[in-house]
Amino acid sequence: QGLNGNYSMAINDPTDLNPLASGGGDAVPNTPYGDELAFLRLAIEQSNAYGDVVTAAANAGTNMVDYPEDNALAQKLKNVALMISGGLRTKVYVVSLGGFDTHANQTVEGEPTTGEYAVLMATLSSAIQAFQADLAALELEDRVLGMTFSEFGRRVKQNASKGTDHGTANNLFLMSGSLKKKGLLNDGPDLSNLDEGDLIYKVDFRSVYATILDNWLNTSHTGV
Repeated sequence: QGLNGNYSMAINDPTDLNPLASGGGDAVPNTPYGDELAFLRLAIEQSNAYGDVVTAAANAGTNMVDYPEDNALAQKLKNVALMISGGLRTKVYVVSLGGFDTHANQTVEGEPTTGEYAVLMATLSSAIQAFQADLAALELEDRVLGMTFSEFGRRVKQNASKGTDHGTANNLFLMSGSLKKKGLLNDGPDLSNLDEGDLIYKVDFRSVYATILDNWLNTSHTGV
């Protein structure tokens, strides 16, 4: 994340990257249009060069455990482990699992351990379990910090559609062999003290990001 934009590469298969079209080699005019064209050509050239590095790392890497075939998140994490083990020096990888905007049919009535939310949590759990087992087998679990995050939480009370609506607070998980403290890091929410139906958060999520920037990535959160 730069000051003026995002600098990242989005991929599905690190061993099968299609290079971007170069856009030609004719002279760039000395105009504002030419400035933008030159920038785009440079970005394409750099992306293709980095793509070669990504593929080389993926080909050099390996996975030591089997990942669930029917779990898209697990397959994404499998690629992350592959690239890390192959020596790619990318500092931050982001993968996603959608479907948590559960406004309706979050659970099966009378069966709270089943339903849409239970399926999502099982998907998340099995994917992370495979990833952490892979890192351990690769002897990388002390070098990698995993963190879950979401752009919003959920409200406490079920709505009329047997789901939950957007809320203000959420929880997150941190996973690494290098964590100094394991288990719950703060007390659970007070369900008797809500803010118009919303949980009242106890830890500002920005302090979590700041701690990771300072103590894991060895940079400074100041000015970010």
